[in-house]
Amino acid sequence: MCFGGVCVFEGIWVLKNAFAMFVAALLAVVLSTAARSEDLRSLKLNQSTVGLLASQPSLAENVLAMANAIDHTDGLRVLPIIGRGSLQSINDLLFLRGVDAALLSSDSLAFVKKHNLYEDETGKLAYLAKLATLNVVVVARKEIAGIDNLAGMRVATGPANSDEFVAAELIFDALGTTFERVPTTGKNSLAALLDGRIDAAVFVGASSYSLLNTIKANSGLHVLSLSLPETLTETYSPAILENKDFPRLIAEGTVVETVAAALILAVFDWPERSERFYKMRKFNKALLSTYLASRSAEEGTNFSAAVPGWKQYLTAKDLMGTTKAPQQSLTITTLQ
Repeated sequence: MCFGGVCVFEGIWVLKNAFAMFVAALLAVVLSTAARSEDLRSLKLNQSTVGLLASQPSLAENVLAMANAIDHTDGLRVLPIIGRGSLQSINDLLFLRGVDAALLSSDSLAFVKKHNLYEDETGKLAYLAKLATLNVVVVARKEIAGIDNLAGMRVATGPANSDEFVAAELIFDALGTTFERVPTTGKNSLAALLDGRIDAAVFVGASSYSLLNTIKANSGLHVLSLSLPETLTETYSPAILENKDFPRLIAEGTVVETVAAALILAVFDWPERSERFYKMRKFNKALLSTYLASRSAEEGTNFSAAVPGWKQYLTAKDLMGTTKAPQQSLTITTLQ
């Protein structure tokens, strides 16, 4: 209907159309703002989240304790992850997004370098702290006098993802001792030793102490002496075992030589002034003030201890410095 050239219905249609366009534009702005807000929340959360990997299931308790101690300190969020061995953990640190730190055996890096598994990538790894000493314990039948006598014999070294496998491969190769590998570890290795199905077994770490001390007297087993090969001085440290360590395997008053790796908290070596560098610096400070502060030197924990074959990411002295956090204008380093 038109009056004096003005069409009422057409005007109403135009107004409705304009209103609809306004509502659509307003809705688009609201949705866009909500999306940006969601993106900012996600970005902030991810910038403060640390993926903490336990290389072995036996280290799950350590990782959980560490996560519980650090979580929400200075805004940090720590996510515990269970890995598949120290060798796989190195791969995960280098290439798997979301893995920022890992508890692993220090000698795994020497194994990776020896077999050139990742070419020049291993230079991108470092450690935050030494958490424990990992003694290598070789248990054999009593008629076997020394490591040299294991040539051609059956030795339990664990599956290829185990710390026992890494230690056995490095040490026996350095000594020039060839042997038959048996891929069992832990309780299965001990049972095979007691049954005579194998001649010796390699054990690594604190968990082996409780296991080996279940052995009864007169088991017919003993701990073999193991001197540090010259070619492995950049991988292991010399160590000693005594009767108090294994009362039924080492005679009283006897000292047995062995070698030790270290349980370390390893990280990707992010360059300074990168976003990830400052996140790990914050994590490191929280680690020092919470979890590490509650551990004693008797447990092998040493925040500033040197670890053969590894470079340290941040020292306690670095953490006491006045380095400022990056400004928003800084370029963020590409993630793994």
